[in-house]
Amino acid sequence: MSTAAGPREIAGLSIEVATTPADAALISTIFDEVWSVKAMVSPEIMVAALHNGAYGAIAWRDGRPVGAAFALVGLPLAGQNKPNLHSHAAGVVATAANGGIGYALKLHQFSWARQHEFATVTWTFDPLVRRNAWFNIVKLGTQVLGYHQNFYGQLDDGINAGEQSDRLLVRWDIADRAAPLASTFVQSNRNDVLIATPADIELLRKTDTAQAANWRERQRAAFEAAKKNGLSVVGLDEDYCYVLRSNKDGAQ
Repeated sequence: MSTAAGPREIAGLSIEVATTPADAALISTIFDEVWSVKAMVSPEIMVAALHNGAYGAIAWRDGRPVGAAFALVGLPLAGQNKPNLHSHAAGVVATAANGGIGYALKLHQFSWARQHEFATVTWTFDPLVRRNAWFNIVKLGTQVLGYHQNFYGQLDDGINAGEQSDRLLVRWDIADRAAPLASTFVQSNRNDVLIATPADIELLRKTDTAQAANWRERQRAAFEAAKKNGLSVVGLDEDYCYVLRSNKDGAQ
């Protein structure tokens, strides 16, 4: 593992902490654009959360809002004595995607959590989305805490409409770290279980809903079986398969 590099210089980019009702309303508007939904997080709930120590941030590029993040304060995780910050959502508008802004937002969140003495940051992601699996587990170096079937119930936003919300919950360690620790691909051994990811589930959901649904069913069955057998995700291999290992074999 190595220390993750800071975000490369992105011309015209700045990230500001949200503090006001206007900031909350803007974050809500950005989320609605990213997820093609109305009031994914209501500004009123966000204002209350920010007032009570939650995290909100807005990414600006050349004076225009292009991304946002929002996280809630939670109780300490097992074995910790400082609170956990749960990142509910972080997104970048389509016109600014794939330019490093999402990574910059997460590093900003890491620094904010460290400054405010959180021990950990957690969040969830859809295990079918290969690019998110790589980003969260390899680039950001998170640890997978577990698999949750239909975590949010059925969603109706523009990205996940009609989908069951199966999720992996990941953990970022903050305390005593100056920066995130990036990871590498994992070399599996003969006792490991591998769970595959589709090359582009988002495209499949638009072009072949039956095949997309089949991927969900097969991946869900594999994760549930692994859970029953005491296996945990220890990383991704070079084929973008989740590598699951028994705790007895040195799982994280």
